Amino acid sequence: MNAYNATQDLLRLIYRNPVVEPLVLASALVQMGLGLKLLIARIWRGLREPWAQAQVISGGVVLYFMTEHLIALALARWVDGLDTNFYWPASVMSGAPFTWYFIPYYSLGVIALFVHLGCAFRLILLRRGARAQARAAFWGMTLAGGTIAALIVAMLLGAFYDIALPPDWLAYLRQFVPGFAP
Repeated sequence: MNAYNATQDLLRLIYRNPVVEPLVLASALVQMGLGLKLLIARIWRGLREPWAQAQVISGGVVLYFMTEHLIALALARWVDGLDTNFYWPASVMSGAPFTWYFIPYYSLGVIALFVHLGCAFRLILLRRGARAQARAAFWGMTLAGGTIAALIVAMLLGAFYDIALPPDWLAYLRQFVPGFAP
């Protein structure tokens, strides 16, 4: 957790720069808008083959994840004035009822990203005539996504070390569930 926060503090020098941050947020919103447009177009064209279904479902989950993530970021950081460091995701993984939503949320978000990337790699390889590698790339990315999702969720649940939430994050959670204790 200390390494996470130290790395994030270092990277913030770049991505929270007053010039860079609006560009990062704008590019994320543009990407989400383009993704929604492509999602709708693909649904209209039809989803007969399983690969198209995997691409659309995973893209929809990634879009949902990003939308929810950006809204939560804005509320925590700009409305509540909290530092959205390691304790931000760890706070909602510190106990029920939050974990009932956030374990599936983080798991599906990460897996969907890797499935979506796997669909892209599969298509690239198919266009190059590498049929066997295309299938392997898809399943390899999907397996990697499942593994990474499990590790992220386990980490945020405190499986590798104890996580003691700072008082400001406990107060934040108690806005939603009075008397909450991890």
